[in-house]
Amino acid sequence: MQTALITGASRGIGRRIAERLADDGLRVLSAVRRVADAPHLENGETLPLDVAFPTSITALVAQPSERHERIDVLINNAGVYEAPRSEIWNVNVRGPWLLTRGLVPLLADGARVVMVSSCLAQGGADAALRKRLEAIDVEGDGFAKLAEDAPGGYGASKYALNRMAELFAKDLAPRGIKVNAISPGWVRTKMGGAGAPRSIDQGADFVLWGVRLGANGPSGGYFEDGRALRG
Repeated sequence: MQTALITGASRGIGRRIAERLADDGLRVLSAVRRVADAPHLENGETLPLDVAFPTSITALVAQPSERHERIDVLINNAGVYEAPRSEIWNVNVRGPWLLTRGLVPLLADGARVVMVSSCLAQGGADAALRKRLEAIDVEGDGFAKLAEDAPGGYGASKYALNRMAELFAKDLAPRGIKVNAISPGWVRTKMGGAGAPRSIDQGADFVLWGVRLGANGPSGGYFEDGRALRG
C-alpha cells in the first residue's frame, strides 16, 4: 500500500485530496493543526502539524522516520493568504522547505511531490526577489532567510514556492521523483470565497494531476489545468 502525506488536510482542497487518495487505496497521513478537524479515513492517520513552526515540523517528521515509513506522495497544501507577511512566508515557504527536506530520506524512488501554488505567483516577484531566488538552493538556509525578510506578499511567496519545486526536482531527479508546483485555480474555499468559479473537486483534480503523472511526465514546472505557466 502506498502512503501519502498531505498538509492542511482538515478542510477545502487538502481535505478533498486526502479523501480522494484514500478512495484510491492509499494510506493517507493527514497533517493538520487541529486533530479534531481531520477527515476520518480508512487506513488513515492524523498527524498534528503547524507548518509555521519548525519544532512542529521536526516532531511530525520524526513519526514516520521512527517507523521507517516510505512516503510515495507528498502534497504541501497548507497555506495562508491574508496574514502578516512573516506568517505568510513561514507557512507558504519555510514550512514546505523544511518539511520536504526533512522527508527526503523517506521519499520512495519514483515518488510524487506537489507544492500547491497559485495563479497569483505569475508576476508575483520583483527583480530583487527573482535575483535572490536564482542564487538559492534547497540545502543552504536561503529559504529560511527569505522567510525572515518576507520580501513581498502572497504572490511573492508562491513565486518562491515555484522556485523551490524546480530546485527539489533537480535534486531528486536521479531517484525518479517528480516535483511540481501546481495552481488549483480560483476555488470556492474559505480562502477563495463563495464567488470563485471553481469547485473544490475541480481544484483537487488539478492538484491530483501532479500526483498521477507517469514516468514521462514533467518535473520542476509550474502548472494549472495541466498547462505550464510562467512566473
